Amino acid sequence: ISQKHHQSLTPINSGYSDKHPDIGSPDIKLVNPAKIAVLSGSATSSLSFGEVWHFFEQQLQFPITVINSDDFLNINLNKYHVLIMPSGYYGEMLNENAMSNLKEWIRNGGKVIAIDRALRSFANSDGFSLKTKESNSDSDSNNLTPYAERERQYTNQLITGAIFKTEVDNTHPMAFGYDKNYFTLKLGSSSYALLDRGYNVAYLEDTTVYSGFAGKKAINNLDDTLVFGEERIGSGSIVYLVDNPLFRGFWDNGKLFFVNALFFVNNNAFEM
Repeated sequence: ISQKHHQSLTPINSGYSDKHPDIGSPDIKLVNPAKIAVLSGSATSSLSFGEVWHFFEQQLQFPITVINSDDFLNINLNKYHVLIMPSGYYGEMLNENAMSNLKEWIRNGGKVIAIDRALRSFANSDGFSLKTKESNSDSDSNNLTPYAERERQYTNQLITGAIFKTEVDNTHPMAFGYDKNYFTLKLGSSSYALLDRGYNVAYLEDTTVYSGFAGKKAINNLDDTLVFGEERIGSGSIVYLVDNPLFRGFWDNGKLFFVNALFFVNNNAFEM
């Protein structure tokens, strides 16, 4: 077993421990194998879907079911424990009936993991505590910016790729294995307020740009904003991943957040 799974085994003489929970203790949580569905199709970003698909197939080597977003209303979500929504535009897919079905599934123990632009479908919506961050930048009443400087002025509102240091609540299951700080790769200026109901697992207090480019106005709107969070709804959860930890498959330090969200967050909702 050790050789097959490339893991080292440590022999023990007893199931009792002087410093840690005993083996078999209720404090030792069973990680149940989740049945995972991933949305694809016209509502999703093909790039984001590809990143998720590649991660499961090539790195995690864990089975998933791919669901076309055009067929979402005809899918029995009760067959799955986790629904992953890659970055995309789900407004048309999540009509009133579909959103009602999704909320009911979450309340009954389902878990949604929403990535990047997928969060827009839940922000400022009834039943979810996710809120977009109000812009605190002042706009001039008269736009007298010369034509030659207009493009440069517009870049003040953009984040084309920048690294920020986040604060991490590493007592939360999604942050298992992390220190109190995590460097996140931010690829856009969308920002969300900290959750009033739920867990702010990773968030920005320091808006220093450690690498990359971020415009001045975009940075001004990032203080006290959510990066990763979880909201409990009934027996289930929705996980908000504002920044994409699977972007192009190279941001290795963020992948553990994603795996923890799959298997550790609200794990008790799964079947034995």
